Amino acid sequence: MKLLHLLLIGCALTAPLASIAQYDDEEPPLIPQEDFDELLMWMVDGKFEKVLYKAIRYTEDDKTSKEPLPYVFMSMAFFKISESSDPDLLEKFPNGLKDALKYSSKFVKKDKQNEHVADYTDYFNDLRRSTMNQSEVFVDDEKYTKAKSYYKYLYSLDTEDPGAWLMYGTVLWKTKAKRDAGEAWALAKELLAEYGGKGLEEVQVDLLKYGVIYTAEMLAAEGDRTGAREWLDATDALFSDDREVQAVRRSIGG
Repeated sequence: MKLLHLLLIGCALTAPLASIAQYDDEEPPLIPQEDFDELLMWMVDGKFEKVLYKAIRYTEDDKTSKEPLPYVFMSMAFFKISESSDPDLLEKFPNGLKDALKYSSKFVKKDKQNEHVADYTDYFNDLRRSTMNQSEVFVDDEKYTKAKSYYKYLYSLDTEDPGAWLMYGTVLWKTKAKRDAGEAWALAKELLAEYGGKGLEEVQVDLLKYGVIYTAEMLAAEGDRTGAREWLDATDALFSDDREVQAVRRSIGG
């Protein structure tokens, strides 16, 4: 088991084995454990297409479509494909990252009792990091509509992620959807007021920092220095010692 664990470090793939054990012994699971064992080993062996073809049968079957775990296997397989250097695989599945987000979002929704999501924290953080990086590319290229869909997926993974709501609102602002932007920003501010940065993963703090800097500079450039300072003040407890954030504060004034 230790050897298997070492093979799976960074992939968050040991969780299914632990999760399956949570089923009531008196009620056999709808999906046999050996099927998850097989999916697990295919992930380790890099047989991502086989994972997709097997897992999707469960997501499309009425009897098993409510089971959360096949969706996270779909997500992980698509994510690994998105990182692949295999041109044939990338050509066959050109939207790997977005598909990974789609199925991870479905996984979270299916896991209504939050029995499994915590088992995949490491995987979700890797997914968040890649999503954050891709979203920044879209923002830099002024492809705000594309960036919007990625930030929407990020807050679907964690509805209490203030950075995701902040940047979702900011790209909405950029697309002139100012009322919707205001609603998203209001949610971000509520989360910051209630929780500060408590419970956020490192990548979520990084996203929040990026969002605060980008949004504050954007608003200041539009002449709304008060709005810009509001975001800096809302996150001051987190970034009071951060040189980049404080440099933005000095440039804006206040």
